[in-house]
Amino acid sequence: MEEQNPKLCQPDRLTVYRVTLNTFWNPRNFPKHYPQWRPPAQWSKLVGRSHNKSYTLYRLHQKATEGLKLFAENGRSDYLDTQSQGEGGIYDEFNAPPITSGEGKTEAEFFVDGNHSRVSLISKLVPSPDWFIGIDSLDLCVNSKWLDSISIEVGVVDAGTDNGFSFTSPNWPTEPQEMIRHLTSNFPNHPASAFFYPGVHKLPTMASFHFVKIKEYELSKVFHQNDDAIQNEIKKMEQESYVFEEGNALFLKRNSSNSNVYVISHSLDSVSLNLSVENNTEKFEKEAANLSVNPANNVDNVSVVGRDMQTESPHGFTSFPLPDVIQKANKSKVNKPSKSAKVFTRNRPPRDCEVGNWSDWSPCSKACDIGESTRHRKVVNHARRGGRPCPSLAEKKWCGSARSCNRSYFNWS
Repeated sequence: MEEQNPKLCQPDRLTVYRVTLNTFWNPRNFPKHYPQWRPPAQWSKLVGRSHNKSYTLYRLHQKATEGLKLFAENGRSDYLDTQSQGEGGIYDEFNAPPITSGEGKTEAEFFVDGNHSRVSLISKLVPSPDWFIGIDSLDLCVNSKWLDSISIEVGVVDAGTDNGFSFTSPNWPTEPQEMIRHLTSNFPNHPASAFFYPGVHKLPTMASFHFVKIKEYELSKVFHQNDDAIQNEIKKMEQESYVFEEGNALFLKRNSSNSNVYVISHSLDSVSLNLSVENNTEKFEKEAANLSVNPANNVDNVSVVGRDMQTESPHGFTSFPLPDVIQKANKSKVNKPSKSAKVFTRNRPPRDCEVGNWSDWSPCSKACDIGESTRHRKVVNHARRGGRPCPSLAEKKWCGSARSCNRSYFNWS
């Protein structure tokens, strides 16, 4: 058996971090070309990935990928989103809301484990040609321990895909594409550059990222059955047990006893967790879900005991997505459910949010000069049971031109 690297964190330890982005883009620190309107200074959404060392979101002195190019120039992450969790070394993909002014903050939470202990993040300056801020592959595991907290100050990065010097420069593709580099007080060495301050040795801090460890979950046992064995066990469970609903929770009723087991249909992998969670009565309370399984595919030997677990979030307590629970049932006479019980005959997996098609772009808000055009889409099915949340339901783009204005428009007094 291959020995674990002593400098790595334990692979069976799942850790939750909160990242807070604080931005300091203001006309006091950066007066040159500071965008006051059309649009004013602001930030795109924060795009983040936790991953292993095989994944790269961006890297200084290398060329930007097509996904990074699209994000740095237009703030769109759909190309980056084609790489989902579990692909290319990615463990968790997460976003934080945009910051609607030059100064502000936004935050998000994400997961890491011992095999995926790094995090990368990017947020675009709006408006800008191809400028962004970010962190490349920060390792939150140091000397086999998870960092409790860390703060990092960052400057502006040029993606090397557009030649624009100012925030509102027109699109001017860089051909051939250049390397990703930091913007400094003397790079680009041109008076038209928005960050060209030849008398300043170092530019003020544009933004800072602050990471705080929130929780740790210990994985005590992991096993995986083949799909046929799992489906057979589900059918058997449906015949010998029944599921009833109480509030928003699903419970599995054992036919041989009065005990109930909380059921969440999460995946086809059976996993056992020891969790240390925080609630409103005690700082930390340990809940356990212990699983055991016969190595052979004899489903009669499967037994599971579990309880509902909750974690605290800014919006209250939410159920933690435990794996599927399979209970060994006594083959004696089946107890009938009570009148208030609701019987289910199928497994209920997570349901992702589904949205409809985009509407057509609206007419430009201005017949003369630069305006906005919008489009919308509606939610067809909301996310349920831990499924993927809904994507953006509205988009805006710039439209119009001064060329469509009458000559009198330019006769300013």
